[in-house]
Amino acid sequence: MQVSVAGGRCDLCGERLCLTARITSAGRSVGLCPRCDSDNPHGAELIAYFATRSAVAPQDRAVIADLLGRWLGSLDQSRVAAPTPSLAEAAEAWWSGYQRRSAPDESGADLRGQTV
Repeated sequence: MQVSVAGGRCDLCGERLCLTARITSAGRSVGLCPRCDSDNPHGAELIAYFATRSAVAPQDRAVIADLLGRWLGSLDQSRVAAPTPSLAEAAEAWWSGYQRRSAPDESGADLRGQTV
């Protein structure tokens, strides 16, 4: 997991994020928002920590790692954003969909020329 302190805006409310956690194995990320996460006890502890600090102090790494784990574990999966596809992946997905729509359907009708 990679954690970036500050930077970016909340997708839900637009507030400046305290941190962004990128779960590298899943290619997903989630931001800690001072407005949206303040009701979550684990999020609130992290928000309080970063309210007075712009980085994690070396002596606090274990505590922050524990808080991060608890906060991430408490999140609804809908908060963990799917990775943004690369341009090549987006083009491939579009092309696959276009080919399916352009192929004759079961009745033998040719669907080419329709808006995609």
